[in-house]
Amino acid sequence: MKAKLIIFVHGIGDADKDFHLEWEKVVAKNNDLEGITVKGFLWEDSLQKAADMYDFGSGPLGDILKMCGFPQLAKWSGNDDWKVIKDYMMDVLIYVGLQEMWLKIQNECALELDKLRRDEDGNEQFKKTETILVGHSLGAAMLPHLVWREYAFSGSIPYHGMILLASPLGFLTPNKNISQDFLQRMGEIYGGERSNVLARFARAWNKKGPGRLKFISNENDIICSDVKFPIPGTDTLVDPIPIRQGFDPAETYILNKEHPGCMETIAFGKCDLRQIAANHDVLAYLKHATFTSALATMLE
Repeated sequence: MKAKLIIFVHGIGDADKDFHLEWEKVVAKNNDLEGITVKGFLWEDSLQKAADMYDFGSGPLGDILKMCGFPQLAKWSGNDDWKVIKDYMMDVLIYVGLQEMWLKIQNECALELDKLRRDEDGNEQFKKTETILVGHSLGAAMLPHLVWREYAFSGSIPYHGMILLASPLGFLTPNKNISQDFLQRMGEIYGGERSNVLARFARAWNKKGPGRLKFISNENDIICSDVKFPIPGTDTLVDPIPIRQGFDPAETYILNKEHPGCMETIAFGKCDLRQIAANHDVLAYLKHATFTSALATMLE
């Protein structure tokens, strides 16, 4: 079997430089990682440096946060879980909302990914291995951008496979004058409008073989799904973020048509506003049989 390298990419939150060790420990319980190199892609610093330059809680971007229902979410959840989602949305606006910041973060991340595919002396040792990218949350939206940049420049994808957990790639911006969305950014790189971007992106992975691209979304995860929650004290079901987080049925169809089976919805956790963080937890995704099967296919 050809040597393999797995690169884990975190999402929002305070990840540290060794975050991937916990991920690897969980994954190793269900997959044979003997002889496989595992590395962590830490990009929080790039995102935080951009965030520190702007006040995203007020002004036009603050209005978008209100538009996305965060005051109601805070009231309904009854705890601090809503802050996780607010921080996430602010990170999204930082990442896709400002052209200068987006390019800066992209360039820094591209350099970091290249570095991870080299050995400690900077030699291209790991570029000769089959690299599998595993991203969670915002990291699972940033990774497609990096891959798409490489594809646009070279005409090929230099990775063996990619698994995107809880990806908000389908996020639809409520105000394109202030914040673009992830697929708009990909269209700027190479591809055009949303459906065309998705078709070309999924189809590009066919050159690597079947089962090389996998989106895995928890239907109870507010980050990647338009889930409706029961509002405490009422019989009403409400999507507390009134913008689209996930792909619509037509976009899901395009993805699965162009790269069969690449989009899969799973279910874990409770449909409860107090379980927002738990329903988005990366370790829960990594423990799920769908992830184990997707990774096993790529490790063959």
